[in-house]
Amino acid sequence: MRIGTVLRLGVVAAFGLVAGVSAQVVAERERVLAEGRIVLFELAPVDPRSLMQGDYMALRFAIDDALPRREGGGGPVPRFAYLAVDAEGRARLAGVGEALPAPSAAVAVRVRMRDGAPSVGPNAFFFQEGRAEVFAQARWGEFRVAADGTALLTHLRDEGLQRLGTPARAGVL
Repeated sequence: MRIGTVLRLGVVAAFGLVAGVSAQVVAERERVLAEGRIVLFELAPVDPRSLMQGDYMALRFAIDDALPRREGGGGPVPRFAYLAVDAEGRARLAGVGEALPAPSAAVAVRVRMRDGAPSVGPNAFFFQEGRAEVFAQARWGEFRVAADGTALLTHLRDEGLQRLGTPARAGVL
């Protein structure tokens, strides 16, 4: 085989691998969105100067303040936050740990490092241009949580737990 042919086959194989892995990740995320349990995380105050920046909102979650911090910048951070979820879907921290499944009726969410501190969610929520005033009322983040602790932010909610930026529907949690 010539070098050009080998190179082309390598490029095709690499592209196939990247496309296959990407498709698998997308399928997994779609499964979480379709089947994940709805859990609401209370938003914590954010610097008002950075609350709305263009077409996204800076986010912080109240639960993050209760997560254990690394002492002196070292030491492990727990892999999971175990959450107690009330009848309306609102979560509060019930504990932390390293393993699944979560104890008793708790819901496990993966903890990740964000800006040097542990967090249960993303640092921003993107929305359509010109919709900032709608999302300025946000007090809760709505997540879909899978059994493996994967949590995907899907909506923001107001103080009365109504979804922001979508038409209200009866029976939607």
